[in-house]
Amino acid sequence: MRNTPDLSPAGEWYRNRDEWIRHILGRDYLSSDCQRVGIFIAMHMNRIDGHTKHQQSTIAKDLGLSVETVKRAVKRLREEGLIDRQQVARGRRNRAVNHYMLIFPWQA
Repeated sequence: MRNTPDLSPAGEWYRNRDEWIRHILGRDYLSSDCQRVGIFIAMHMNRIDGHTKHQQSTIAKDLGLSVETVKRAVKRLREEGLIDRQQVARGRRNRAVNHYMLIFPWQA
C-alpha cells in the first residue's frame, strides 16, 4: 500500500479495510463462507478502537450459516494471518464476546 498524504487517518483506515476485503476476495483457496465471515468482520469494524465485537452465533445468524461454519472460517482466517481474535471475559448475561482485529499483510 502506498501512503497518500491527502488522506485523513480515518480515510487511511477505510482504505486499508477496503484493500483487506479485496485481498481476501482474491484468495481463491478460501471458501466463500470464509470470505463472507471475513467481510462481515471487516464491515463491522470500529475504526476508533480497531476491532469488532461479535459472538460467533451472531455472525452465524446474520449470515445464515451454522456456528460451526463460522468457527472454521475464523480459525482459517487466523491461520492465514488475516485476523486476530481476543476472547473477552464473559460479560452481561454470562456471554463471551470475541474481539476481532484485521491484520493488514502489507503493513507487516
